[in-house]
This record gives sequence, C-alpha cells and structure tokens, in this order.
Amino acid sequence: MNIKSRFKRFWSSNLLYDSTTDTERTYTRKINPKLGLLGFCGLLGFLGFLPDLTDIPFPLFFFAFFGLFSFYYEGKMSNTLIDERFKVNAYRAEALANKISMMMIIFLTLVFVLKLEKTELVISFLIALIGLAFGLSVFLQQYLLYRFEHEE
Repeated sequence: MNIKSRFKRFWSSNLLYDSTTDTERTYTRKINPKLGLLGFCGLLGFLGFLPDLTDIPFPLFFFAFFGLFSFYYEGKMSNTLIDERFKVNAYRAEALANKISMMMIIFLTLVFVLKLEKTELVISFLIALIGLAFGLSVFLQQYLLYRFEHEE
C-alpha cells in the first residue's frame, strides 16, 4: 500500500473531520465551578523567580494556569442556551480580553526592555509576562462573557 492510498484512507475515515459543525451545540457544556480552584496552580510560576531551584525560566510559564480560574465562571454558565445574543457576547468578550492582554504585553515589554539591563532578567520577565497575559486573556473571556450575559 503506497502513501497516497494510505492518506486517502486516513482522510476518508473522518478522523480529521469535526462533526460538531453539522450538529451545532445549543447549550453550553456542563462544568463544575469548583474546577476554578485549579487556577491556584498558577502559583507554581513563582518557582521561576527562585534562582536556587532552577537556572532556566521554564517555571514562569506556570503563570498561564491562572487562566483556569475561568472554569468558575464557565461553571456558573453551564447549560446556558447558545443563541445569537450569546454568540455576540462571546465574540465581544473575546475581543476585549485579547485587546487588554495584548496591550499589557506591549506596554510592559517596553517598560522591561528600557529599565532592565541584564538580558536574562528581561527574558525571564517576558516569559512570565506572556504566561500572565495568556492566563488573563483566558480568564477575562469567561468573566466578561458572564458579565455581558447577566447585565442585560
């Protein structure tokens, strides 16, 4: 069996096909709000600032786990009907959260680059900043969606 026929068989087996587009969900998924406690894993990011433990800034990526606090708001919105208003609010929340995170990255990057002289410190702070911005974006998307859905 040659590669072309294997690829055809793999493609036709619908492994790469997303079936959720045909039957679009009408309700949000059911999640326990207590999963939001997983956000405390973001505290592991502070291990990256301890020079005795590690010389590499990898643990700073753990700051992204602060985004798991968003499970609390997603859990509070479990089994919500997904209608046009919900979709518009979701897009609005996503745009605003990503805008805030991107502005935070740009502004603080300029501050760190201008103030710090050691390259290692700049890299460490940038890694921590990107992790925090990602976590903030994930959290803000769910928080703002919850606020937009319950304010009107």
